[in-house]
Amino acid sequence: DAHSRNFQIAHQIGLLSAGPVIDMLLMEGRVREGGARDLGRVALANYLAAALLMPYEEFLATARQYRYDIELLQHRYTVSFEQVAQRLTTLNNPENKGVPLHFLRVDIAGNISKRFSLSGLPIPRHGRACSRWNVYSAFMNPGQVQAQVSYLPDGTGFFCIARSIRKGGIG
Repeated sequence: DAHSRNFQIAHQIGLLSAGPVIDMLLMEGRVREGGARDLGRVALANYLAAALLMPYEEFLATARQYRYDIELLQHRYTVSFEQVAQRLTTLNNPENKGVPLHFLRVDIAGNISKRFSLSGLPIPRHGRACSRWNVYSAFMNPGQVQAQVSYLPDGTGFFCIARSIRKGGIG
């Protein structure tokens, strides 16, 4: 779709214009070869693409103005719901932080394909998501935002939203 295409163009611009800087950052982080380096290049280029489409200071100010309404931000920046949700998890500049959020992409079987956590929520590295999370009710209510307050055994609470995303296809 158009959102994915725009993100991919920004990703390619990042690789072409900042490739040497990305390589330098990976070398400084001692990520020198193999799959980890390839993954690191993709991750840094993706971060740069998100920053091109949703510049940090402007995006954070707009997120605060819109009270972190993902759908409003989606329309304001002409990006996908998932792109906004993921960008919100990167607003961690120590001098100007956003609300600490977590992001989880999961399929209907519970397999986690992407995770980011600045909220402190322990997201499993292997296996499946907790069956009590509202991510599963989102699959039964396509396109609707599902809200939930989740409590861990230690009493820590998290406000969670979930929404199903239908990827575009041909045919």
